[in-house]
Amino acid sequence: MKSLENSGRRAFLRGACGAALALPLLELTHGKAFAQQSATLRFLTFFEHGGTLSNMGTRSFYDGTSKHHGLDHWRPSSPSEALELGPLMASLEPFKAKLNVVQGIDNRAAMAQDQYGRGGHRLSNVTSLTCATTTSPEPDRPTSLGPSIDQVVADRLNAMQPARFTNLHLRVNGHNYGTPYFRAAREAVSGEANPRAAFDSIFAGVTTSGPDPEQVRLQSRRQSVLDGLLGGYTAFKAKVGASDRHRIDAHFEHLRALERELEAVDLTPSCVVPDRPESTTSAEVVGPLQVQLIVAAIRCGLTNVANLQIADILTPWTTAGTPMNQPRGHSLGHQAREVGPTGADAAKHDGWVAEMSDNRKWRMGLMKQLVEALDDPDFMEGDRTILDNSLVLYTSEFSNASQHVARNLPILLAGSAGGQLSTGRNLEYNTVRAADPSSNGYDSTASTHNLYTSILHLFGGDDDHFGNDDAPSRGPLAGLI
Repeated sequence: MKSLENSGRRAFLRGACGAALALPLLELTHGKAFAQQSATLRFLTFFEHGGTLSNMGTRSFYDGTSKHHGLDHWRPSSPSEALELGPLMASLEPFKAKLNVVQGIDNRAAMAQDQYGRGGHRLSNVTSLTCATTTSPEPDRPTSLGPSIDQVVADRLNAMQPARFTNLHLRVNGHNYGTPYFRAAREAVSGEANPRAAFDSIFAGVTTSGPDPEQVRLQSRRQSVLDGLLGGYTAFKAKVGASDRHRIDAHFEHLRALERELEAVDLTPSCVVPDRPESTTSAEVVGPLQVQLIVAAIRCGLTNVANLQIADILTPWTTAGTPMNQPRGHSLGHQAREVGPTGADAAKHDGWVAEMSDNRKWRMGLMKQLVEALDDPDFMEGDRTILDNSLVLYTSEFSNASQHVARNLPILLAGSAGGQLSTGRNLEYNTVRAADPSSNGYDSTASTHNLYTSILHLFGGDDDHFGNDDAPSRGPLAGLI
């Protein structure tokens, strides 16, 4: 019997095995057809002080019949899981498919340590991103005994994806009750409020460059592998029978598609150093500048983790201006207590809603600026945008600032952390509204402990818990990932 050792069929099978080994390599190192190169993951937080425009009470929602306002502008407009953005997030509509709104998440660390079980100003701030036990070296000045979630993720990512800065902190200055960011126990981080000073620190010695040499090398290597495979399949085709040719033709067309995609990859510079910004303290100007700096630092590979915190400020430059004539954003939030139909300021209700809405929409506008820049198709990473390879957390220390309530925090997630997270969802962990969306009742066992444990999982961890033991349950948030 004739040996098959050197026959065309055996050569085809040996070659196909080689191709089968080569193709997974390609599919792990380029684009849609090659799948995704080991993605560079990023984590960003956007923290707005002072809560949002919510009707969350201490244990239930206000219904609009008392002295307290009864409007919730944060909540999605539909109770279904398919996300329908609420009024405050309307500007994010173009990116809705890449968002998740998570409802019913409590800061149990703050609630457990507050004598009234609500959270309070300073406790809510220092625990909102740490979920930690606190200590008070000074009266009413608690500090966290653990790091914030951004720092934990930053340390882990930096071990796998080294960058010049492990973690960047920028802020828009104003009235706050502390900072939510901690490098470690008792090591609070406030962040840089001056865009010019931030620029000088972040971009010192960095210049706009041409194509990344490593990317060019990888591109050349991929093309070389493809050329070899295409030549091999051409040779196989002449040695095998008609019954096997359709398989070769299919592989050949697959390789040609990969080649066309490879040729279309854009190697234009991704690191573009922005212009050195002005030195200013105007929040209206500082906010957009800080977002620009964060985006440029991410694109230039200078960091994989960045944070922006917005103080509880007034926004006189918005359409509504300051009709309530309050001295600061915190005072504006408090006025919610008296603008309901039986409140002392009932006649000011519409003006209050207009100012609060514009104030929070301006902050959300900065989030839109960030998301839009990260999702820019001119800065693709394979077949994904930087946003796709990121997770952005938008939150605050309160839901309703007038009651200093750490229940039902505003939680918005953008991006999918490299395709790991399903998006375009409204996730409801308030068990009362999950059963009856029209109810004003509230009950939840989901906490920031669970949310941040899930985030650690998205960045490669197998943690069973984040923070202290004040959570009703341990482990990741059910159904998020």
